[in-house]
Amino acid sequence: MALQLIGYILSITGLCGLIIGTFTNEWEILGHDNDKTVILDKYKGLWMECSVDSSSRMTCTSYTSLLHQTFEIRLGRAIMITSIVFSSLAALVAISGLRCTRCLEENEMSKDRAAFLGGILSVCGGLLALGITSWFIYGIVDNFFQNDKKTERYVVGRSLIAAFVASVLCLFGGILLCACSVTHLQSKKILSKHPVSRSPEKDYV
Repeated sequence: MALQLIGYILSITGLCGLIIGTFTNEWEILGHDNDKTVILDKYKGLWMECSVDSSSRMTCTSYTSLLHQTFEIRLGRAIMITSIVFSSLAALVAISGLRCTRCLEENEMSKDRAAFLGGILSVCGGLLALGITSWFIYGIVDNFFQNDKKTERYVVGRSLIAAFVASVLCLFGGILLCACSVTHLQSKKILSKHPVSRSPEKDYV
């Protein structure tokens, strides 16, 4: 039961991280190469681009125009939102299958199946987010080293790192939920095939 609860906590933590990472704007940060004379910070996310000047005044531009919505932005939005939906469904489904809850306690088989389904949904959400964040990270790093002559080079931001870590948490949380559920289902099948007699002395009469 402890491993199952840990898996659920990891999934919930990953879901919160996915939401924070998706809707914050620090997926890409303007790299300064440790140049302290730079007085302008720039951030890019999936929804808007922001800049902060020397007076700490922030100016943001939303990606409402199709000109700003590149293929990467549209794909990132779609996959991250899909990942959040999968992870949210996983949290709702898996909670009824946890052994520490009283939902479906009259039917242990259904309880284990609910936890298993929640684990599968969490794994799917984690894999989706892991794939898109890894792709974004690779693209940012590749552009940084290829465009070394440009004055503006972006580096990986905190929001992207948070989304990447959250996807790993969802993935491992779902794996734990699935593993615990499968183990318990298999033990139930073994007991049903080989029931233990309450009066063993009668088996030899």
